[in-house]
Amino acid sequence: MSDETFFREVNEEIRQQRVHDLWRRFGRWLLAGAVVAVVATGGYVAYREYSLSRANAAGDRFIAAVDLADADKFDEAVQQLQAIAGEGVGAYPGLADLRLAAIHQRQGDAKAALDGFDAVAKDAEAPKPLRDMAAIRAGYVLVDTGSLEDVRAHVERLSGDGEPLRFAAREALGLAAWKAGKLDEARRFLTPNRDEPSAPSGIALRARILMELVDAGTTPESAAAAAAAAPPAPALPDLATTPLPLDLGAPDEAAPATEAPMGADALPLEPPAGATSEAPAAEPSAAAPVAPATETPAAPAAEVPAAAAPAEAPAATTPEPAAPAQPEAAAPSPATPAGDAPANDQPPAASAPAAPAN
Repeated sequence: MSDETFFREVNEEIRQQRVHDLWRRFGRWLLAGAVVAVVATGGYVAYREYSLSRANAAGDRFIAAVDLADADKFDEAVQQLQAIAGEGVGAYPGLADLRLAAIHQRQGDAKAALDGFDAVAKDAEAPKPLRDMAAIRAGYVLVDTGSLEDVRAHVERLSGDGEPLRFAAREALGLAAWKAGKLDEARRFLTPNRDEPSAPSGIALRARILMELVDAGTTPESAAAAAAAAPPAPALPDLATTPLPLDLGAPDEAAPATEAPMGADALPLEPPAGATSEAPAAEPSAAAPVAPATETPAAPAAEVPAAAAPAEAPAATTPEPAAPAQPEAAAPSPATPAGDAPANDQPPAASAPAAPAN
């Protein structure tokens, strides 16, 4: 055995001994740490799933309560929202309080609504966007029930250029200033809402309308006085009791017939004078009047043995569409002589004698 082989074997034994000693000293701790890590990971995953399931349940309850409030079932909605506010997770308690205040506002209880919005706005545990929204809602309530200074105390901090709710805050401040008669201050708040391209369309539209009143110098007092001095509008007729005409679908008798053809088949034949027939004579059509008997030449008796030709015969085999009948401009069309009538025309009646020319 060489010295190199000996030293290598000794070094391997020393390393094995050191590993063995380390395992004896720290092996159990390593196993315990691995078990703790696995258990902690499993506990974290389980807690996250549990929290997520609670949040989903709270969200479903919140949506159901909102649907009840939209259906004007306020008592049931208030009960569910109060339960969510006391037992909810995440941001749902703040949302429930905000919705409760909105229900009070819809019911006309401005004081309860203002207290609810203020409670959410001052809740340090609620998210900041939720607190800012509650302050804006409180400002809108104070526009009708408070003073300009009250509105300033709630929303003026949110009217800066970098605030997400600056347009709503400026609208509340502008409304409060216009209501207080301070037109210059109202113009200062409403002009950015009207001119900035990033302003929401609804807020921009309301700002333009209110700016027209401000530029005209109109205050709430002058608007109320003008409305009181205006004459009352005339009463509209009651459509429920007004009788309606019965012949709504009757055609106009004066309307000319525009689709009557000019062919002989489309016109009723007027029987000649002295003809005997059991069928009643047909009335001439109003669309194309029959030519008078004085202008219709009679056929010779030698060429027509049985009867005279029809009152009118088509000039060609293809009928032409008729123009609208006009009483003052329509001219009678001459009848075709019996000798020129086409062979496929309607044959004359055998029992009718030839009519003499009038």
